[in-house]
Amino acid sequence: MKELNEKLILSISALLLIVGLGFNFLYPSQMSIEAKAPKVIKEYNSVDIPEALAVNAEWPVAKEQAKGEMFDLFTPPEIYINENGEFVFRPPYAVIPQGPFGIQLLDADKDLYRFQLEGYVEEDRNDQNKTIILVHSVADGKSLRLKPDAHDTDYKFKILDWRIDRNFGEDMNNEVIAWLKIEDYLTDRIINLRHDRNFYEDRMQIAFKVDNTNEIFLLTAVDTSFFVGDIEYRLDSVDVENGTASVTKLIPDVDPITELLSIYQPLEDSNETKTSATNNQSNEPTTIEEAFNSFF
Repeated sequence: MKELNEKLILSISALLLIVGLGFNFLYPSQMSIEAKAPKVIKEYNSVDIPEALAVNAEWPVAKEQAKGEMFDLFTPPEIYINENGEFVFRPPYAVIPQGPFGIQLLDADKDLYRFQLEGYVEEDRNDQNKTIILVHSVADGKSLRLKPDAHDTDYKFKILDWRIDRNFGEDMNNEVIAWLKIEDYLTDRIINLRHDRNFYEDRMQIAFKVDNTNEIFLLTAVDTSFFVGDIEYRLDSVDVENGTASVTKLIPDVDPITELLSIYQPLEDSNETKTSATNNQSNEPTTIEEAFNSFF
C-alpha cells in the first residue's frame, strides 16, 4: 500500500509539471516578450579605417668595436686564451679582402717521418700472417718488405700491430684502410702509420714574402705570427700536401681578414714555359712535304 501511494504521488507531480510547461508555452507572459524585443533600433554607420603613415627608421651609427670583433648570428667565432695567456678572437670563416693581402706564400715544408706505409700484398684475407707489408724508408729511399711480426734491427724498429679495416659506406662502396703500429727504437716513440696518408713530424717551416719590401719571414708552428709595421699576420693552419696556408691579417681597429694562400709561382716560370712551347711548335714541320724531307 505504501509503494502504491509513492507511485501515485510521483505520477501526479509529473502530470502537474507537464501541464505547467504546456501552459507557459501556450500563454507566455507579456513581460518576457517585451524583454526580448529591442527598445531602440540603431542605424549601422560604417567607420573609415585611418591609413597608416610610413615612417622611415633612422638607425644609430654603431659605436667603435673592439679590435678584431665580428658578429655572426649563425656561426660563432672561436674565442679562447692561447698557451701564452693571450685572448684570441678568430672569425668563423674566411673574409674576402678588399685590397692586396700584402704577403705571399713561398714554401710550406714539413719533415716526413722516416718511415711511410706504402701498401701491402695480401695473400690470404683470413690469415694476415701471410701478408707482406710494404714500408718506405725516407732516409735511403728503399722499400722494405716485412711480415706482420717483423723486428728490423738495421732500421731499429719493431712492428707491434697490423690490421686492415674494411668499411662499407652508404653508397655500398668498400673503404679499405691499412694501419701499421711500430715501435721506433731510434726516437723512442710508438707511431701509427696509415697507407693512404703521409705521416709528418711536428717540425715545419713556412716561408712568407712581403710584397712591397720582398722581406722573408719563416714560421715553424701554427698559431705563430709576424709583424709588418703595425699589421700582424697569424698562421692559422697549413696543408703541406696541397701547398696552402690559412693566414689571418690583423690590422688595428679593422676587422680581421683571413685568406687561404697558395704557394707563389713567379710569372717568369710561366713565361718561360710558354716560350719553350712556342719554340717547340716553330721547330716542328708545318707540311707533310717538310716532314718527308726531314728524313733525308
